[in-house]
Amino acid sequence: MSSIKLTADSGGGTFELKAPASSGNTRVLTLPDSGNYILGGKILQVVQTVKTDRSSISLATNTLTSDIMTVSITPQSTSSKILLQCTINGNCSTTGFGFVFNRGGTDITGATGDSHGNRRRMTSSQEVDSSNMSSLSGTFLDSPSTTSATTYGVKMAHSSSGTQNIFINHNNDSDLAKFQVTVCTLTAMEVAG
Repeated sequence: MSSIKLTADSGGGTFELKAPASSGNTRVLTLPDSGNYILGGKILQVVQTVKTDRSSISLATNTLTSDIMTVSITPQSTSSKILLQCTINGNCSTTGFGFVFNRGGTDITGATGDSHGNRRRMTSSQEVDSSNMSSLSGTFLDSPSTTSATTYGVKMAHSSSGTQNIFINHNNDSDLAKFQVTVCTLTAMEVAG
């Protein structure tokens, strides 16, 4: 059986291509005509936005905030996927809240729950009380099919029938030593397709 073996200059690991063990088992590995070939699944780049400031947003029922955070990434290939990870810490005055991923301002349909009556479709949601902070997190693998700069964001909503305040990185209670301030993060990772 024929093979090609590449060994690292430092005497470390090796990479080996081997022909099939028996005749008639032909396998073909076709490389692209141009550019570099990258095996699928490799993380090509990582970008992150961190929100450290505190904010309070007054929001009517059944509406979304503007973007809480955004991150921009330029994929190297149209076959690349973008792995999104988000954590939001906060509080809502009397009710639950959630967030939804968007690409270029438009909700990513695959990153939300299925349609169910009048319920708002979100990526992540949690019921909270008026004092305790809650942590929302969500992960989604998007396929933007582009090599142009792409902006991802997260918008929030609450589950009350009236106007409520959403507090980011803090709660709506007295400035006491027992309460904390936190950070929110939005990370985008390009994964080779």
